[in-house]
Amino acid sequence: MIKYTWKYDGYEGDSNVIFELFEENNKTILRLTTEVIEDFSDDIPEFKRESCVGGWQYFINGRLKQYLDK
Repeated sequence: MIKYTWKYDGYEGDSNVIFELFEENNKTILRLTTEVIEDFSDDIPEFKRESCVGGWQYFINGRLKQYLDK
């Protein structure tokens, strides 16, 4: 398990992002969890849930997969 504090300079809000690896049926499963400590502003489109989910999907399912497949 790796746990990071996630903040943005100049913006209110605070969270933890947790990466956990598990073995299941001879495969490695990655679980990514966000713990919101202080909500980020909903007025900023990049901080909305949909934007964050899309970003993590891009990095985990796209870029990380490409990197590991090399």
